[in-house]
Amino acid sequence: FFFFFFFHEQVIIEGIGVFNICLDKEFSSCGFLSSSLYLLLENVICSNFHVRTAADNVLHVISGLQNCPTVGHLVLENADYVVDSICRQLRSLDLNPHVPNVLGAMLSYIGVADKILPLLEEPMNSVSVELEILGRQRRPNLTLPFLTAVAEICKASKYEAKELPGQAELFRNEIRSKTSRPESTLGKVTIMTRIRVSIFSSSDVRQFFSGEERSATGVADMTEEEWESTVFTLNDSKRYRRIVGSIAGSCIATATPLIASDNPAECSTALDVIDDGILVLSQVEKAYRYETEAKETVIEALESLSFHRLVDGLKNVCEDEASENRLLPAMNKIWPFLINCFRTDNLLSIKKCCRTISTAVRTCGGDFFVRRFLTDGGHIWSFLTASPYRKKKHHSRIPLRLPYRKAPVSDDPPSETSALNVQAAILEMIADLSGDRTSSKALEAVFKKVCGMTVGIACSGGAKRLHPACENALLGLASMDSDTVWLLLCDVYYSRKGFPEKEEPPPPEGFPEIGRLLPPAKSSKEYLHVVYGGQNFGFHDDVDFDAVEKV
Repeated sequence: FFFFFFFHEQVIIEGIGVFNICLDKEFSSCGFLSSSLYLLLENVICSNFHVRTAADNVLHVISGLQNCPTVGHLVLENADYVVDSICRQLRSLDLNPHVPNVLGAMLSYIGVADKILPLLEEPMNSVSVELEILGRQRRPNLTLPFLTAVAEICKASKYEAKELPGQAELFRNEIRSKTSRPESTLGKVTIMTRIRVSIFSSSDVRQFFSGEERSATGVADMTEEEWESTVFTLNDSKRYRRIVGSIAGSCIATATPLIASDNPAECSTALDVIDDGILVLSQVEKAYRYETEAKETVIEALESLSFHRLVDGLKNVCEDEASENRLLPAMNKIWPFLINCFRTDNLLSIKKCCRTISTAVRTCGGDFFVRRFLTDGGHIWSFLTASPYRKKKHHSRIPLRLPYRKAPVSDDPPSETSALNVQAAILEMIADLSGDRTSSKALEAVFKKVCGMTVGIACSGGAKRLHPACENALLGLASMDSDTVWLLLCDVYYSRKGFPEKEEPPPPEGFPEIGRLLPPAKSSKEYLHVVYGGQNFGFHDDVDFDAVEKV
């Protein structure tokens, strides 16, 4: 039965291609292209190979006959028909449960999402509703397809946002060059011009200096029509930037609750959306700053020329500066879900969450995360203080069960390799944050604790697989405060090796000997790194002197 069904569908699709070849240009003018394009895109994701191949071949044939270089250009020219079909079917998902897959496949397979970005606001609103709690409970099988479509939309926003700051900066520089008027030079030229014109009565001299004065001003060279075109360009760029920022904000708001999902695929896709969305918002805010500078320059020039109509048109554009600050408010909502991810047993998601935190801190700046690492960092550092070779004690407290959450399938502890990979990911995150001047401020409040834990793992003989990651983390931490890292390492080194009876070369006058500076520890609990980082590293107290010497 299924064979004949797919065969019948393949024949219909190939018939559309033959019909297009016969009608040539009239295939589009008669409306057949707009009515069949969505059908072809729908079958591109068909599970049957023959149907999928036939749809792909017909799309390429239609693109060639319609003078479109690629299928993406064909969809772009008919994007309104495609998006309208998607929106219509999103309203009745019970009859069209495959629409999320069609949307995601269209964006990823054809690669024109950034071109039709302004048309995706309505589908994005429908997707957001379906990814809320009630929507996920009503159609749990559509959560991942919808989230994949959101990831593709956010990826397109990131691609488009990369161009916004450069374009805004170029426009600002162009406006400044047109309205540049060095005040000191202009004042001297104006005064000297009046003096010379009053002395010399020759008309040639008057004409020369008046031309010199006009060239110095620069602003009056542009007509009102040119300034009106400049104002329109500024408003258009502002409108498109807001569209990109609004879509990215919707994607982040939709994907943020799914970071806490028990499904690893959903959590991983949600973290991808957060990564791309944060980068988009940072680029949008950067472009906003350039646009604000350009707007102030344009208003100043228009007021000097008494073009009050254009000034009013530029000032009357609805502008809410609070809505332009999107990045930090969004990160404030994302952070609790990122921390909650570390409280789950999904080690693959935790590993990816470390990369997301690293990206977020470097993008937003470390100052925003100082208090957050101080209060919530314990959930992250607990993975560094637990040994992967020891089983965790299971708490008798039963976690809260929500009606839309599934019960855990198994309570089996994760493997040692997975736990070590998570610890390595956390150490890599520490290396990334501490090695960057902007993001290193986030670790200032917890520097001694993080440094102590890292040194403790680096000096342990039971964590040799983590030593390369520890060395990278210590290099980053040393760029913040090399003295603290050196003291913690030397404390272990000289306590095991013993202090030299006579230092060569001897310390300068006024400095104590190293034995007095670092008194030997009587037990492993008196090491400085244990005092700073905590007593239980989970790797026992087996300090490997070879590892210490290597570090």
